[in-house]
Amino acid sequence: MSETAIASRRVVWLDILRVFSAFTIVFLHLSAAYLENVVPLGSVNWFITDLYLAFTRFAVPVFVMISGVFFLSPQKDLTIGQIYKHYIFRILTVLLGWAVFRTFLMNVWLEHAPVSAWAAGVFSSVKWYWFLPMIIGLYMMTPVLRALSALNNRSVLAYFIVLSFIMALCLPMLENVERFYWPMAIRPSAFTDILKIPCLVFGAHFVFGYYAYTYDIGPRMKKVLYASAVVSWLLMAGGGYVFWNEKVNPLYFYFMFGASLAPFSFLTGAAVFLLAKDWLGKISFSPAAAGFIRRLAYYSLGVYMLHIILVELGIHFGVFKALSFCPAILVPVLAAVLFTLCNGIIAVLYKIPWFRKYFL
Repeated sequence: MSETAIASRRVVWLDILRVFSAFTIVFLHLSAAYLENVVPLGSVNWFITDLYLAFTRFAVPVFVMISGVFFLSPQKDLTIGQIYKHYIFRILTVLLGWAVFRTFLMNVWLEHAPVSAWAAGVFSSVKWYWFLPMIIGLYMMTPVLRALSALNNRSVLAYFIVLSFIMALCLPMLENVERFYWPMAIRPSAFTDILKIPCLVFGAHFVFGYYAYTYDIGPRMKKVLYASAVVSWLLMAGGGYVFWNEKVNPLYFYFMFGASLAPFSFLTGAAVFLLAKDWLGKISFSPAAAGFIRRLAYYSLGVYMLHIILVELGIHFGVFKALSFCPAILVPVLAAVLFTLCNGIIAVLYKIPWFRKYFL
């Protein structure tokens, strides 16, 4: 098979992974909505939905890994000016545009917030879309990380991934456990805070995507990673039960077991990325199928922005409480319905050139 065909095939599997991750993040927010508002704690349906939530935590890490594949490739012609003028500017317009829309819809229209509270509403909306400011930070660091990938030194890349994983993911988790159990003690975190300052929280994800795409990872390492991912999934599910049952500090929950900032999410995301590369990378897709998949991949950012608003509306109007029967089956079905609806709406908006350029 020619190098061109292989490259084309690889792009398709990355597009499939992007689409799957977009669906997964819809699934994640629906699972969280049901756990918080609908399903009785401790029921069979609650535990199944909790497993859903823990499993879907890989979505954001995988999105970052896919970005790392493209932005860190030495073959990609990319200057600092292009990063700021094209990529960062576009993320800013998407972020601010959707934040204003969400504020108008949720704060002004539904909650009748006074004019004096609108700015705070926009800021709150920006925090809801935290994924985009995080991506902006990674884009700012991309020239430095591209210099690292251009060395074509596998050991250096692996070293950076491990260092970033420990400093920016594991240490915050351990520090929050430490603060929770020994709040008055003199903590080692006074030292580790200084150590982890230069490390990017999502740097490990960004570089891992490029690393795993570029280099072959041995069978033994894959088995270790897959086993770690399964253990991580169960730990995140257990952490969910601890949080919802005991109502501990949310920061403790997010850093210790769940959310996209946890080391466990990195491990599950890395496992999903490698599985997609090994399985989907071997499939030859027809031009029509590849084109359809690529179009859905184009919609993924819009789906991310839109679905959060629709989930909020569902909570506000009590839709999920009305649909409370058998959540173990209903949640994935609703996730598929909501994902399809979002893609349909974004497909229509995508046809508007100025909207596509600035807000999708």
